Amino acid sequence: MKTVIIATGNAHKVEELTVAFRAQGIDVHCVPMTQVLGDVQIEETGVTFEENAYIKALTIHRLTGLPVIADDSGLEIDALDGEPGVLSARYSGEGATDSRNRDAVRRSLTSRGATNSSARFRCVLCYMDAMRTLFGIGTSEGTIGMEERGEHGFGYDPMFTPLDSNRTYAEHSQEEKLSISHRGAAVKDLSRHLVALDEDAGHASIDDPLPTTDALIMASVSAVTGNVEQLRSTIRHFVRDMNDAVLLHEALLQSYLFAGFPVALEALAVADEECRSILGTLTWKNADDFDVQAFKERGEQLCKRVYGSVYERMMERLGTITPELSSWMIVEGYGKTLSRPELDIVRRELCIVGILAALERENQLRSHVRGAFLVGANAADLRACADVVTEMCGRRQGESILRLVLLQEAAPLDR
Repeated sequence: MKTVIIATGNAHKVEELTVAFRAQGIDVHCVPMTQVLGDVQIEETGVTFEENAYIKALTIHRLTGLPVIADDSGLEIDALDGEPGVLSARYSGEGATDSRNRDAVRRSLTSRGATNSSARFRCVLCYMDAMRTLFGIGTSEGTIGMEERGEHGFGYDPMFTPLDSNRTYAEHSQEEKLSISHRGAAVKDLSRHLVALDEDAGHASIDDPLPTTDALIMASVSAVTGNVEQLRSTIRHFVRDMNDAVLLHEALLQSYLFAGFPVALEALAVADEECRSILGTLTWKNADDFDVQAFKERGEQLCKRVYGSVYERMMERLGTITPELSSWMIVEGYGKTLSRPELDIVRRELCIVGILAALERENQLRSHVRGAFLVGANAADLRACADVVTEMCGRRQGESILRLVLLQEAAPLDR
């Protein structure tokens, strides 16, 4: 049985989480932080549920050194423009209680001329130990009303009726609520990762076959860190056909832009050897004709997607420092290499983020985390990338991605 500190003194949350994890087959002993540390005050300064869950998990993990699960959840009411949101637990101000918070919601609805509204509960769970940070996310849609019904639950449960039900959360048993609630969904999401940890099967040793994006990030990180054995293992657990081999080739080929030709050549040689042993005869695509104008046009187009509104300013600054590199970046980097159609740009950017985190290139990493969002990656994609990097390189490198993801979520992208 794994002992996990729950970053709350709320006994209701601890009980719900214990039951929910066991329902997912996770044998976990949940201990409230107050039982270990006494009365601990954590400044929840985040503006998203993800930020606050991370802040709480990090604080308690640093104090105890033990595995921690932090929960941040709340109610978003459409008629109140998303309030109370991250302020759900303290919506009525200093000295807030569940009853006072419900009264505050009623007053706010009345001030808007509303007696009910579509609403949703959101829950983010953050698991943190010495090696990794994992997230689970869940949402429950429904309606908030003025009337309170039911004796179970806590918080806003007596006022919230989930979709496809005529009963409030507080009129459901604990088991019924967990089967449909935001917290139950977040536990289910997080449990996918925790089951792997219980079986000592993290991202770096997942049974065949490896998920495509994970495998490409693992191969890229293995290449730039010189971990040839890990690269070979990743290839053997991933490549099943020529399409897989092409995706792998593209991910490793672009590593020359960030780690140099010798690194890319060694990685591609290993990939060629391993792919031939798996598939037999290989036929790689011939190199593109060297059409500088075509590379320049598609390079500019892609670079603008990745850098968004800062593209012109970035190119102007780069041009004053080194006009040669400015031109090479567009033609060689984005035009000749990163815009090749064999690998989509979202996976390319996730591989680049993994490479830059592994190499601890902070400034470039910041640009490419932003770029990953701009080309279509989401926070879950980048958290999964951070998980892979943590497993392979350590927690510091993985958290360098997570911090930037939290910042991007807090500040809407200027495209």
